[in-house]
Amino acid sequence: MFQDKPFSRLRADERIAKLDSLITFPESRILMRLRFFIVAVVGGLLGAAGLFHVPASASAVDVNCALGTQVGTYSPGMTLLPRHIDFHATGTLGGCVSPSHPEITGATFTSLVSGTFSCLAGSTTNTSTYHWNTGHSSTVRGGFEVNLKPGGTTVLVLTGTVVDGLFQGATVVQTKVLPATDLTACLTPQGLTSVSGTVTFTAVL
Repeated sequence: MFQDKPFSRLRADERIAKLDSLITFPESRILMRLRFFIVAVVGGLLGAAGLFHVPASASAVDVNCALGTQVGTYSPGMTLLPRHIDFHATGTLGGCVSPSHPEITGATFTSLVSGTFSCLAGSTTNTSTYHWNTGHSSTVRGGFEVNLKPGGTTVLVLTGTVVDGLFQGATVVQTKVLPATDLTACLTPQGLTSVSGTVTFTAVL
């Protein structure tokens, strides 16, 4: 029944039967059947492997700094109306905890932002550099957002990815809440030209 078919087009049972017809010793037939069975099982497992997705491991906080201060300047000042502004900030981080680098306790940093935003809202890009107490550094590129929260408080959020240095590949979030007293300057023609206060910093791999 399978004499005229190419071997590659035979069903599994037909292939075994054809192989059996070519082998005269029963022991050889058993070995051939066993080999065929192993090939079939391995092939099935490899084919099924593509149906399963192994979830990535959960994200882990690589460094968290609960204590920090920042001084920043806006040029020109930030008002209620959007306009192009250059923002430069410097600061320090303290109380840092890093499971992968327990020797880290703090850092100094600088942030450079240039874009269109106001005291009420806006987003643009930023570049920040962190110099850790260990002598290592991390360069972060990402976004800068101004968010007005209920109650009149404004939150400045620096987000991004470490593109160079320690913690490369980690996602960074640095948050600063502006005191309500600073926001009164947004009503003036010159706008809010400087801010200072506390910040928090987290890097997650």
